[in-house]
Amino acid sequence: MYKIVQAPHQILSTAAQPVPKNLPGLKRIIEEMRDTLLAQVDPEGVGLAANQVNLPYKLFLARFSTKKTEPVRVFINPEITSHSDDFQPEKYKDAPLEGCLSIPKFYGVVKRFAWVQLKFQNEKFEEKNERFAGFPAVVIQHEMDHLTGHVFMEKLLEQKGRIYRVTGKDKKGKDEWEEVDLCG
Repeated sequence: MYKIVQAPHQILSTAAQPVPKNLPGLKRIIEEMRDTLLAQVDPEGVGLAANQVNLPYKLFLARFSTKKTEPVRVFINPEITSHSDDFQPEKYKDAPLEGCLSIPKFYGVVKRFAWVQLKFQNEKFEEKNERFAGFPAVVIQHEMDHLTGHVFMEKLLEQKGRIYRVTGKDKKGKDEWEEVDLCG
């Protein structure tokens, strides 16, 4: 299993390199990344980019829920080829908070395209072209940001969004939050 690097690690701000078809150990890298992603608790992860485990490749794994039965998908050399004109969430107050395994305990609402068209290769290097909408589109865009050397917090700050931090657990084991004051 890999160790997840934490911001401000330099690799998180470095654009990833294409994965060559003959990359030695690629199958093992994918297995280790899958194990690493599935081992995450509090919070559980839904995506993991190669640079989050200190590997410089255009590769990420994603699942679109935290249910144990949800398959982990592999995305090699992904490229967003088109996207919607509209954004999600439409209403800020109803939006789920986005977080990152490389920036633990910090969350915020990031406006993302409502859908994206993604060209990529799977773990067998088969060419795929698929449209993702809703929560899967958010996960895809978040991981694509990693591969271009950006973390969600940058987008959140650009959008002048609110940042929240988990401060602990209540008596029922639910997260307790506070808004982070960046000006104070």
